[in-house]
Amino acid sequence: MLFGGVSHAQDQKTKLIRSVEIVRQDVFPEITGRPRFLYQWANTLHIVTRENVIRRVLLFKPGDEFDPELLAESERKLRQLAYIGEANIFITREEEQAVDIAVVTQDQWSTLVSLILSQGGGRTTFGAGVEEFNLFGFGKQIFSEISHESREGTTLTLRYRDPQLFGSRWTTEEAFVTGPFIDQISAQLIRPFYALDTKWAGGVAASKTDETIRLFSGGDEISRLGLETASVQILGARALGKRFTKIRLQLTYRFLRRDFSALGDLTTTPLPADELIHGLTATLTFENLNFAKEKQLDNFVRTEDLTLGRTTSLSFGRTGLPVPEGVKRFELSGRRREAHQLATNQYLILILAAQTLFEKDTIASLRLQYYHKWLRSQTLACNLEFDYGHDLEASRQFLLGGDSGLRGYRAREFAGDKLFLFNLENRLFTPLTILTVALGGVLFFDAGNVWGNGEAIDLADLHYSLGAGLRLGYTKSPNSRVGRIDFAWPINRGGFEVSIGVGQQFTLN
Repeated sequence: MLFGGVSHAQDQKTKLIRSVEIVRQDVFPEITGRPRFLYQWANTLHIVTRENVIRRVLLFKPGDEFDPELLAESERKLRQLAYIGEANIFITREEEQAVDIAVVTQDQWSTLVSLILSQGGGRTTFGAGVEEFNLFGFGKQIFSEISHESREGTTLTLRYRDPQLFGSRWTTEEAFVTGPFIDQISAQLIRPFYALDTKWAGGVAASKTDETIRLFSGGDEISRLGLETASVQILGARALGKRFTKIRLQLTYRFLRRDFSALGDLTTTPLPADELIHGLTATLTFENLNFAKEKQLDNFVRTEDLTLGRTTSLSFGRTGLPVPEGVKRFELSGRRREAHQLATNQYLILILAAQTLFEKDTIASLRLQYYHKWLRSQTLACNLEFDYGHDLEASRQFLLGGDSGLRGYRAREFAGDKLFLFNLENRLFTPLTILTVALGGVLFFDAGNVWGNGEAIDLADLHYSLGAGLRLGYTKSPNSRVGRIDFAWPINRGGFEVSIGVGQQFTLN
């Protein structure tokens, strides 16, 4: 079902919203499974999302003029919340001049205690994490995780996010990460374009990072660079135009200091130049949007809201402004996204992007995805990626391997400045469920390579793999996450690799 384009609100100008009833359902509103006590226990431990949190998400309230498009958009916003499994908004009573509306939400289990096991291409990460997406029912998120990567070390991550700061439209997020290759602290305060009718946005973000950049060739590390970064961004934006067809103008001030350092004998490549940047960037975005609802494209049971239509963004920046210090150069970037429903249950998404600093770091990218739900429980999913870099800074390279889309090969086995990747999957969503875990599978084909500086792109050099995998749909977990276990056989060589992770290998952009 599509939303967008022609407004229907004009037919309802004389009708007002008389009441808005909020019906909040627990994780298991109807207990039909066995053993029954497990589901009752889960409901008892779970704190249902508070009513005022849901009301703040809605784009309408009693006394407002009735607009069915705002009901559809509010549904989408509720389903974007990790702790809401499903949301439905409908009219319960309609009279000549007034309507009564009901908002029905069903919670997901919001506390996630996880054991981490990610493996692909010889790269193994394990650990544990605790994440609460709906702290005491107030919609706040806290995250803590400790992970260990074989032969590399242990990383600790802490994060807090509040999407309704003091009950407002402002969001805040703070994060702390420490490990063998990174120490980072960051914070942001943003008022986003939270709805299609929002007229302005703005905020500030800052971070400080001390990291080790690792460069690879053939899957082996060849050099390490130290990099200390401090950054601040201040932005303001204004939207003009109609609800589904509009122009957004954003102005951003950016401060950035980057200091590179050698790490003794581990540094075998030249250091990039240090940079001090004060810069102003203007971004112009053109939107022509519509929306669709689907199921079983990436997830098992969760309704997936697709943003369709056209979006074009152009950014032009100049460093050395407003403070005439440090690097002075022009910066240019652009992005075009086309997403369309080709036919019933068929979708095509195309993203073209380019950016350049003129004297270095010119990158052009292509992303193409095609989804076809060709049977009731099977979805054909295709993904194509192409990245082309020119005069990349020594600290930058494209990586591809068993941990990044080319299953069956070593992690980071292929490195360079030109990347090609193609994935084809037939995803099977079965009706089989064990407690709250839905079972599914996948058959896949991968092809890709990365070419280094000075090498010509030759599709005859592609590496291929075939495989099959198991998909686990955690239907009551936050965001209805999908577990992934893939067995891949590289066509170019013997043996096979097992890839384990969370989330589909690729998802809708």
